Amino acid sequence: TALGLDPKGTRMVTGGMDGVVKFYDFGGMSEEKHAFRSVEPVDGHMVQAVCWGPSGGCLLVACSDAKARIYDRDGSSALLQSTVKGDMYVRDMTHTKGHTQMLTSGMWHPFHAEQWITSSLDGTIRIWDINATPVGMDQVLPSVHVLKTLDRRNVCVGGAAGRAGGLHPCCCAYSPGDAKLIAGGCSDGSVQIFFEKARYMKPDRILRTAHTAQVTDVAFVSEGTGAKLMITRSLDDTMKAWDTRMLSDAKGPVKVWGDLPCTHEKSGLCASPDGRFIATGTPLQKSAGGAATVRIWDAKDFSHLKTLDFGKKTPIRFAWPRELNQLIVGTSTGEVTMLYSPFSSKKGALHFVGRRAKAKVSNELGTAGPGPIFNMTDPGDIKKFYSTGHGNMQKIRRQEARQAQKTMTPIRPPEMESAAAQTSDGMAFAALVLKHGAKQLNLQNTSGQERDAQKALLAYAAEAEKNPSLVDHAYAKTQPEKVLDWSVDESEGDKRMSTTMKGDFCRKCGQKVCRCVDYSVWGQKKQRTS
Repeated sequence: TALGLDPKGTRMVTGGMDGVVKFYDFGGMSEEKHAFRSVEPVDGHMVQAVCWGPSGGCLLVACSDAKARIYDRDGSSALLQSTVKGDMYVRDMTHTKGHTQMLTSGMWHPFHAEQWITSSLDGTIRIWDINATPVGMDQVLPSVHVLKTLDRRNVCVGGAAGRAGGLHPCCCAYSPGDAKLIAGGCSDGSVQIFFEKARYMKPDRILRTAHTAQVTDVAFVSEGTGAKLMITRSLDDTMKAWDTRMLSDAKGPVKVWGDLPCTHEKSGLCASPDGRFIATGTPLQKSAGGAATVRIWDAKDFSHLKTLDFGKKTPIRFAWPRELNQLIVGTSTGEVTMLYSPFSSKKGALHFVGRRAKAKVSNELGTAGPGPIFNMTDPGDIKKFYSTGHGNMQKIRRQEARQAQKTMTPIRPPEMESAAAQTSDGMAFAALVLKHGAKQLNLQNTSGQERDAQKALLAYAAEAEKNPSLVDHAYAKTQPEKVLDWSVDESEGDKRMSTTMKGDFCRKCGQKVCRCVDYSVWGQKKQRTS
């Protein structure tokens, strides 16, 4: 349902009904054609549109909720920025800062890397600027302009359920080159065009009877720096070409292509970058027994040039980038088909066609396959089996690799063998004193024969008294007999506690008359029954 390529044509992004956005790098792909990154912006919401910025550094993703999201070119899980959700209880959409209902499409400005537009079910097309001042606790972006699509009563009521005659834009597009036109294809079949200006009030041109059913896509055919031709596709099985210089129901379309079945609400079309060709698709008609096709017309004389058979794959989204000169088609089966010429095409498919994938190393073959095999009689395997309920095998592989990795414990020094050993400066100084004392007492070491240093020193207490060699030399003359102060310093709190603890009282309840025991039944004894 969504397809986009960066301006240089080196990366492609796709999105579908499963809500997953996949990133492809043509230069790094092989014939296996695997995506290098998969991101699910919102759980349970399909991807409505993806569009690269003109610089190729940012990606706009519009899902079926009320917020648009900006990712970097590598698809990192962290968002660069997102838009604010509006107040759904406000009737006038100009008085709220964001969309109040789900988005239907989005597109980046052709040459301004800071601006993009989105359309929504609330009946508005909004212009956003990444340099706008963020709002709210989440610091998300507000819209800078609100473009209202009007119904036949010239009222913007949106397409919410329960509103009779509600109208909303299903697709939106900038005119390439000059970006002077913003077109919105609406749910009632009308096409409403806004001219570029400082303040947007209402549509400048309304093609009220453009189609009789919902418009699925709008595209412009570039010609030089402007676009003189606009192409619209609708569920009424038609495709029409309009001259942008005279847009009105009275003038009507320049060309109408009928008998082009359209069954998908995201069915698209595209024009070649040089403005020479127009491409669209038709679905598989099971009743008629035909096949899905991609049809090409000349943009000058509108003549049919070619029809390509797609079998059972219904073409939905189209892209024709200038750098590649290749037609890229997204189909209803979830596949992307690239149509290229080996002579005139550049890059793109030519990067990986014929490039074989690297052979897997023998140690990687064991990890290949859908998943591990569990022994359901082992409690540990049963626990692992239930942990795979969400199918997150990548997380399980990481946990197993983390547990199986080799970890080496550094060798502990001899002084740190004890579990209670500490590395403070005081302990280091004490160890140094013990070592010196052991040396003076002719001990082998403090951790040799006797682990307890105090016990080892006390064993030589008698010898130390006869031959003092450590501290007693300093007091041999001034204090031959040791006078020690055995008094204890008692703090104020200890004095009060000792005073309180004097006297007779129960140490359990704190009362002089103990109430811990019921003395009324203390003396009673049970009578013997035998």
